[in-house]
Amino acid sequence: MKKILFLSISLTALFSNFAEAQVLSAQQTVNDIATNERRFNNKNAVDKTAGSKYFNETFLPAKIVGSNEIILVRHNAYTDDMEVSVNDDIKIVPAETNMVINMVNGGISYEYVPYTNEKGVKKEGYLKLVSNNPKVKIYKSETVYLKPEVHPASGYDTYKPAAYTKMKDEYFIKIGDSEIKTLSLKKKAIVSIVPEKEKEIASFIKENKISFSEDADLNQLGRFINSLM
Repeated sequence: MKKILFLSISLTALFSNFAEAQVLSAQQTVNDIATNERRFNNKNAVDKTAGSKYFNETFLPAKIVGSNEIILVRHNAYTDDMEVSVNDDIKIVPAETNMVINMVNGGISYEYVPYTNEKGVKKEGYLKLVSNNPKVKIYKSETVYLKPEVHPASGYDTYKPAAYTKMKDEYFIKIGDSEIKTLSLKKKAIVSIVPEKEKEIASFIKENKISFSEDADLNQLGRFINSLM
């Protein structure tokens, strides 16, 4: 609750154009964040790079769990920041571990969490909730990387400019209070999520024609696995 209170204070300061500096932590104030160029975008800066940093460029109404204030946000999949539109300016929502942002329409949620990716690297960032249950959560990452420009090696090649490119979705799972780890979308790995319930999970997948490439089906699967625990 303490972190939520700090976050609520910071957002109030953002929407009042930083009229008063509010304390976010022992070392950082809203004024510090407001002047931190690394964390805020310049609305007048034009990025001419091809592609997009976003899976969805539209700002959508959302609420941060623990606050009733509706804000307009979008996820920057390149910097892994949650951007907020404040009086036609773009700011960054100060991230807090386990912070959840729910889009008001569409049932989309993001959670800022520590996790381990498929390469075994421990990270912390925003994951999109695919299936949100008390004992089983399934997430996926939405990531964009900058594909470097390619200069022609000969007269037969063509120049390719740098471009923002979407990476392949990576899925994660959290069982109970365990760490968030990569979820393999292979049937053998899925049915072994709960080793003593492999037959039940396999039957559910077959009977409901679950497709591991569809988020709606993974949501359904997550709810079923949760019911077995």
